[in-house]
Amino acid sequence: MTSPATASSPNHSPSKEEKAGTRPPIYRPEAEAPLPAWPLTLMISWLPLWFVLGLSGFTWIIFAAPMAASLLRRRQLVAPKGMGWWVVFLLAVGGSVFSIDSVARLAGWTLRSGYYVAATVFLLYLLNGRRGLNVWTIIRSFTVLWLTTVAGGYLAFLLGDLGFRSPTAYLIPGPLLENDLIRTMVTPSFADLQDIIGFPVPRPKAPYPYTNTWGSLLALLTPFALIALREPRVGLSSRLVKFGLVASLVPGVLSLNRGLWLSLGFGLVYAALRLGVAGEAKALRNAFIAVLLLFVALVVTPLGGVASARIDTAHSNADRFELIFDAVDGTMERPVFGWGAPRPNDRNLPSVGTHGQLWFIMFSYGFVGVVGYFGAFLVMAWNTRRPQSVSGMWAHVVIIIGLAQVPYYLHVPHQIFVMLAAVAVAIRLKRLEDGTEIDGDAAPMSPAVIDLAAPVEASG
Repeated sequence: MTSPATASSPNHSPSKEEKAGTRPPIYRPEAEAPLPAWPLTLMISWLPLWFVLGLSGFTWIIFAAPMAASLLRRRQLVAPKGMGWWVVFLLAVGGSVFSIDSVARLAGWTLRSGYYVAATVFLLYLLNGRRGLNVWTIIRSFTVLWLTTVAGGYLAFLLGDLGFRSPTAYLIPGPLLENDLIRTMVTPSFADLQDIIGFPVPRPKAPYPYTNTWGSLLALLTPFALIALREPRVGLSSRLVKFGLVASLVPGVLSLNRGLWLSLGFGLVYAALRLGVAGEAKALRNAFIAVLLLFVALVVTPLGGVASARIDTAHSNADRFELIFDAVDGTMERPVFGWGAPRPNDRNLPSVGTHGQLWFIMFSYGFVGVVGYFGAFLVMAWNTRRPQSVSGMWAHVVIIIGLAQVPYYLHVPHQIFVMLAAVAVAIRLKRLEDGTEIDGDAAPMSPAVIDLAAPVEASG
């Protein structure tokens, strides 16, 4: 197998330095047709429409089809280090099907398996996009998704818990609607009205199926906005991004989502420490100013009282611990490939294996699934830990935030794609900085061997 830094186009004549082995040639994307950007941009820019149609939870799988078709026409693909662990995880998912015992659970297993296969295609597509899908388009798309998420927070305040039966719900057979995940996605609503702190509060959901999904994604997507703020090539107005950052504070606090606060806070502290060590004084100063403004806003507005009341309220803590213990006990009964899907709880609680990606993977796909899934993401996090720019650091922070969320948030149907997009962005930014990829309007620099990705030959 050859490195992308040493793979040349058929028309490329090696230089004297290349023949002498003193420097590797730049990978020439002209050797193959560029991958189109439209599957990614159409999927994200039209998300409000997919939400109303009841398709927002299925679009990752739907648009993975044209992505896969384009990838199959490539002679060579590049995959990140850690893909071997990912293959182990996919094998565990396949092995878990033998524990499925009903049509509804088979439907859920099939849908989740589709997400993981689509995520594999998605990562390879974004990583191999080259000129057709440059890194700035990827960052812009996920910043738009972040803006849509913030807007969904305000729709919760305007429309409350308004819900409706989508057109997709009328097309799905009744037995499949018995699956909780499928039923929730095709009967969308804008908020869950919950009395957690002594009075009802509309907790945002749109354009996602659950309030926790909304909170998880707001945390995961915020670093993309911070990249867009500092990179003019992303193509978004800095005023719009700054407005979105300020506007996100209100729904972020009123969502009462402690996992959002914890994971985003952890990610920001991690980034501040890393940037400080790297000597990025300007970025560190901006982070300090942002934290100071947040503190002032919490002190001088009612938001601080709401946040304090939520922290002091132990709502759902006991239930979560019970579900964790149930997930561990269930895994010990089927430790290799798990149960294939969550199972009902006999104490009128949510299904076992639905309160955190760690417990879901362990219960549904066994310890083989745990090793494969977290082995892949830990390797990807490790191999993106040394970026050459602040933007690369923020992409790495997305992965860190996602890993911090695994005890209490799921990664499907949406979060896993955001995390893998961050992996692709981190690797491609590193290539641009090294000069080993010529992408869009990026000027070529001195080439260097890429140490973040290992190539695989595409079959056929």
